[in-house]
Amino acid sequence: MRPADLWRHSAFRLALAVSIFVLATLMLASGVGYGLMKAQLSARQDARVTEIFAAIEQTSLQGDETDLIEAIAARIKASPDRATAYLLRDQTGRILASNIADFRPELGWSTVPAVRVDVPSEYAYRMFSGIAGGYSLTVGLNDADLDDLQEIVLGAFGWASVFALLAAIVVGSVLALRVQKRMTEAESAAARVAQGDLTARLPVTGRGDELDRISRAVNAALERLASLVEAMRQVSADIAHDLRTPLNRLRIQIEEAAQKTANGANPSDNLAAALAQGAVIDQTFAALLRIAQIEAGARREKFARLDLATLIGDIAEVYADVAIDAQMSLTCENSGPAWLMGDRELLTQAIANLIENAIRHCPPGTVIRCAVDADDRYVTASVSDNGPGIPDPERDKVLRRLYRLEKSRTTAGTGLGLALVKAVADLHDAKLTLADTAPGLRVDLQFVTAQNLA
Repeated sequence: MRPADLWRHSAFRLALAVSIFVLATLMLASGVGYGLMKAQLSARQDARVTEIFAAIEQTSLQGDETDLIEAIAARIKASPDRATAYLLRDQTGRILASNIADFRPELGWSTVPAVRVDVPSEYAYRMFSGIAGGYSLTVGLNDADLDDLQEIVLGAFGWASVFALLAAIVVGSVLALRVQKRMTEAESAAARVAQGDLTARLPVTGRGDELDRISRAVNAALERLASLVEAMRQVSADIAHDLRTPLNRLRIQIEEAAQKTANGANPSDNLAAALAQGAVIDQTFAALLRIAQIEAGARREKFARLDLATLIGDIAEVYADVAIDAQMSLTCENSGPAWLMGDRELLTQAIANLIENAIRHCPPGTVIRCAVDADDRYVTASVSDNGPGIPDPERDKVLRRLYRLEKSRTTAGTGLGLALVKAVADLHDAKLTLADTAPGLRVDLQFVTAQNLA
C-alpha cells in the first residue's frame, strides 16, 4: 500500500486522530504538572533563601563582625560553583564578603540575571536583600533546578510525542492493511454476487467487531436472497410442470368446443369444462400472488393483539359440520386465552387450510383435533389427525409451492395450502413443525406471546 493511500483509510485517520488527542491531553497535563512543580520548587527555593538569610542574621546578632565575615566566607567556600550568592556590606556600603560582582539590589525579593552579577552561568538568581544586624545582606540561589525541570519536562514530552506519532503511524498502517484486506475480500464477494453467484459470502473473522456485525447482516440478507431466488426458480419449474396438465385440458376443451361449433353441435359441455378449468388456473395464480404478498411482509402493519384460542375455537366450530359430512370428527381443546400479535385474517386462513387438508386427504372415520397451549413464552397451535400422514422424507417438500404427494394428485387442490401456512408462519416469526403421530400427522405453529413482544 502506498503511503498516500493510508490517509484514505478511516482506521489510519482514527488512529492518528486518537494520537493527536492523546498528545494534546499530554501537553495540557504536562503544562499543568510543570506549573505546579515549578510553583512548589519556587516556594522551596524562596524558603531556602529565607532560611539562609535568617541563619546569617542570627550570626550577625550574636557575634562580632569578624565572626560574621568568617561565617559567610565558609558558606562561600561551600558553594564553589556560586550556586548560592552572598553579598554583605557594612553601613558605609563597603563590601565585607561576597562571591558575586558589586551591584545595588532593591530590598526584598528580586530575580537577577547571572550576567549582572558577573557569574558565567545561564541561570538567573532568586535573591532576597535586607538588613541583618545593621549590615546590608543579599542572599540568592540560582534557578538551575527549575531550568533542569523544564528541560526534563520538555524533553520527555518531545520524546513521548515522537513515539506516540510513530506508534500511531504503525498501528494505523496495520489497521488500514487489515481493513483493506477484509474490504478486498468483501469487494470480491460483492462482485461474485453481482455476477449471479449467490453462494458468495462476506468474510467473518469471529472477533465480533463492527465489520463482523455488518458482514453477518449482509450474509443473512444474501441467505434470504438466495432462498428467495431458489424459491422463485422452484416456483417457475413447478408452475411449468404442474400447470401444463390443466392448460392442456383447457386447450383440449376449447378445441373440442370449436370443432363441435364447426359441426353444428352444442359445445356447452366443453365450454363449461373449459370455464371450470380456467377457474382452477385462476385460483392457483391467486394463491401464488397471495403467498408472494405475505412473504413481502406488507401485512405486518395489520398486526393486532388477538386470542388465538378463541380464533381456533371459532374456526373449528365452522368446520365441525364439514367434518361430519365427510364422516370424520373435529374437536378443539385449549387451556385458556392465548394472546399474540398477528393478522387475524391470515391466521384464520392458515388454520383453515390445515383443517381442510386433513378433511380432504384423510379417509372416513378420521379424528381431527385442534389444540392451543400457552405459557409465559410461547403460544402453540396444533392441528393433528390419525390419517395416513406424510412420509418423513416428504415433509420439507410439501411446504413448497405446487408440490403434491403422488397419492394426493387425484384429489382436488392446488398444492399451495401448506405453502401458504408456511408463509403466514414466517410472517409471524412462528416455528412450523410437521410431526408423525403414528398414525397420522400433527402440524404445530409456535408463536411468541404478546407479553414477550411488548
